[in-house]
Amino acid sequence: MATVVLKELFEVDDAMPLPGYDTPSGKAFTCAGLGENKGDLIAVVCDPNVPIRMEQITALTGFPGTSIVKCIDSGVVNWALSGRRQPVLIFEKPGGSRVFEAMDSIITPLTDDQLINGFLTPSVATLREFATRGLTHRNIRPSNLFYSDDSARLIMLGECVSAPPGYNQPLIFESLECGMAIETARGMGTPADDLFALGVTLLSLLIGRNPVATVDDPYSFMLDRINNGSYASIVSNHRIQMNMMELLRGLLTDDLSERWPIADVQLWVSGRRLTPKQVKLPTKAARPIPIGGFDHDNVRSAAHGLSRNWPMAGDIIKGQDFDAWVRRSLNDEVVLNNLNKAAGTAQAIQSTPKADEARLVAKVIMALDPSGPIRYRGFSSHLDGIGLTLAAGFQDDALRKQIEDLITSGILKQWLALQGRVKTELMNVYGILEKIQPMLALPGPGFGVERCLYELNPYGHCKSPMIEHLYITQTSELIPALEAVAHDEVLPPMPIDRHIAAFLAAHSEHIDERILRPLTHKDDRPADEALKVMRILARVQSVYSNGAAPNLCLWLKELTQPAVNAFNNIRLRQQIERQVVQASETGFIVALMRILDDGKVIDLDRENYRKAKQEYKQCSAQIHRMDIGLEQKENLAGELGEQVAAVISGVVGSIGATIFVVFYLT
Repeated sequence: MATVVLKELFEVDDAMPLPGYDTPSGKAFTCAGLGENKGDLIAVVCDPNVPIRMEQITALTGFPGTSIVKCIDSGVVNWALSGRRQPVLIFEKPGGSRVFEAMDSIITPLTDDQLINGFLTPSVATLREFATRGLTHRNIRPSNLFYSDDSARLIMLGECVSAPPGYNQPLIFESLECGMAIETARGMGTPADDLFALGVTLLSLLIGRNPVATVDDPYSFMLDRINNGSYASIVSNHRIQMNMMELLRGLLTDDLSERWPIADVQLWVSGRRLTPKQVKLPTKAARPIPIGGFDHDNVRSAAHGLSRNWPMAGDIIKGQDFDAWVRRSLNDEVVLNNLNKAAGTAQAIQSTPKADEARLVAKVIMALDPSGPIRYRGFSSHLDGIGLTLAAGFQDDALRKQIEDLITSGILKQWLALQGRVKTELMNVYGILEKIQPMLALPGPGFGVERCLYELNPYGHCKSPMIEHLYITQTSELIPALEAVAHDEVLPPMPIDRHIAAFLAAHSEHIDERILRPLTHKDDRPADEALKVMRILARVQSVYSNGAAPNLCLWLKELTQPAVNAFNNIRLRQQIERQVVQASETGFIVALMRILDDGKVIDLDRENYRKAKQEYKQCSAQIHRMDIGLEQKENLAGELGEQVAAVISGVVGSIGATIFVVFYLT
C-alpha cells in the first residue's frame, strides 16, 4: 500500500478508500492536493474497461456554481492494487453524504420546501448551464445525489464523467428513446433526457424510495411504458400531491413535443401553476398485430417488438397482415410516407430477397419509430453510442461483428434522412462513420475494425495486448510504453500490431496511410518486416521527442539481425554490426535506421556482390577453358607420340632392311 502522485498536483492514498463516494465504475480514495490545490478532494480510480467522458471533462472546465460534484482534473496512475495503470478522476468532495446510499434505499420523503428550494431550483439552474454549453448530464438518479453540507438543506447533482452517458442509469430513469438502446449505446442525448431523469428522481424524493423497485423483464416494462405512457408506468399507484402532479406529468411525458423544457420548469419553480393535463398516448391502430407473443397496437410498440424478435421480423414485415396493418389499421400518413421513403412500396418490401432482409427490417423499424435508436440484427444504438459500445465491448466477437455489419449496411444515412434537425455533434459522428466505412474492408494493420475503434474514440486508450495495461491515450506515450514492454523477458513478435498501427493512424497527423501501407504486404523475410516497423517507430520517436529507448532499440536490433547478416562483404558486415551495437545503445531508433536502412550502402554492397559474382563467373569460365585446353594438349601430345614412334619404327625398319640387303649382296 502506498500513495501515488498525479501530475505533481495530487496525492492519492490507496490505503484509504472512501466507499461512500464510489461510482458504479470506479472506486473512491482519499486525495490530498499539493501546492495550490487545497480543499477537500476525492480521487475516483476508474475501471479501465469503461470509457470515461474526457470531452465532457474538458467542456466542464470552469463550470459555475456549487450544485454539482465537479471534476477538477484527470490522469493516469500506476495503481498497485490492480498491478496496472488506470485512469483517475479528481473531484471536489461533497460536504454531506449521499441522499440515497443505494437505489434500493428508503429515506424520509422530502418536504415541498426541500424539494423545490433545496433540489429542484439548483438542479434546473445547473441543467440550464449544461444546455447553454451544448452538454448533457445523463447520470441523474437518487443514488447520485449528495447533500452539500451536514445541514442537508441543499442537494447537489453527482458526477457525470466516469462512464458513458446513461451507462449506469436504471431503465426507469431513461427516456424511451434512450432506454431502448443497450447501456453503452444510449448516447449523449438531449436536455429533454436529463429532464426526464430529473422527473423520476424528483418522484423518488417525493415518496422516499425507488418508484419501481425492480424491473424483472425489461422488454415487458418498456412495452408497458410505450403503450400506457411512462408517467402511468412509473408513477403507478403512488399517491402524489396535486401541486407536484403537474410538474411530473410535464417531465415524464414521452411525447418530446409535449415534455416541458427547462424554461417551463423554471416558470413552475417560480410559482406558475396550471391544471394538470392528461399525458398524450400514442395513436392506436384499429386492430393489433401480434409479434413475438405480444399484441402491438401502435407503431413504436411494433418497432420495439420487431427489434427484439429479429429472426422472425423479416417474414412478419413481408407478410400481408403487416402491410394491411400499416396501410389500413394505422391510418397514419406520416408513417406511410416514412415507410415509402425508407423501404419502398408494399410490392418492393414483399419482393425483397432473403439476403437483404436485415436491411429491410432495420429500415422499416426506423420508419415506424424514427426518434428511436438505430436497430440492426439485434443491436440497438444511437448514432453517437456506436463508438463507445465498440470501446467497451471490443473483446466481444459477436458485438464487434454486429457493429461492423451496422456500419457497412448503408442504413445510417437513411436513419439521418428520417430525422428532423440533427445536432452538429451527430453529423460529425456520421462523417467519421462514413470516412471509416471503406477502411473496414482493408486487411492490413492500421485499418479494419481497429481503425474504426480509434477514429470513433479520440480520447480512448490503446487496446493492444502489448500495452493495454499501460493505458496510453496519446501517441506521444507510445515509445515510452514500448520501452517498458521491451524490459520483459518474453517479447511479442513485433513492436507494432493492428491496434498500435490503427491507434497511430487515427490519433497522429504524422502517421498516414502512405507510411502504413507497406505493413499490408507481408514479406517472407522477418528482417524486412522489422525494418518497416522500425521506420514507423523512428518517425514517432522523432516527432514527439520523448527521449531515448535503449531497450526498444535492442529489441529492434535483434529483429533486424538478419538484415545485418544479409550484407555480403564480410568486412562491411562486421563494420555494420559494430555500428548497430553503438546505435542501439544510444536509444534512438533513427540511428539504427540510418545504418540498416541506408540505401546507398545496401545498393553498393549488392552491386559489389553482383560484380564479384560476375567476376567469379568469368574466372570459372576461364578456368574451364584452360582445363579444356590442357586436355586437348595432352591428347595432341599422345597423337604426336604415336606418329613419331611410327616414323621412327619405319625408319629403323628401313635401315634394317638396307643393312640386310647390303649384307646379302656382299
